[in-house]
Amino acid sequence: MKMESMEGANMNAENPMRNLPPEAMKNLLQPDEEIAAMLIARLSAMSEQELAMLDTVITPEVAQVLMKLLPELQELIAAVESGGMAQEAPAPRQAPQAAPQMGALGGMG
Repeated sequence: MKMESMEGANMNAENPMRNLPPEAMKNLLQPDEEIAAMLIARLSAMSEQELAMLDTVITPEVAQVLMKLLPELQELIAAVESGGMAQEAPAPRQAPQAAPQMGALGGMG
């Protein structure tokens, strides 16, 4: 997928969101199922090391900001935290262990 050119975009201009009708603003801030599916697919393709690195750098504070940019992350993070992420193969049952403290993407692997 080719990204559109950002040439001419002025991110310092007056807030363009101010001119949106309330319904459009509400829709803009809602999670999109296609984007969520793409994020899950991309995360699933990452190695354990890459996921661990994300987990290290995405603090709860950073996660809050990222969720404003990508509201799809809110449900994804909630699913990871509750253990609700679908895995390709069932994990073998193990004795409960004390879980190490993890960041926003803990348990994705």
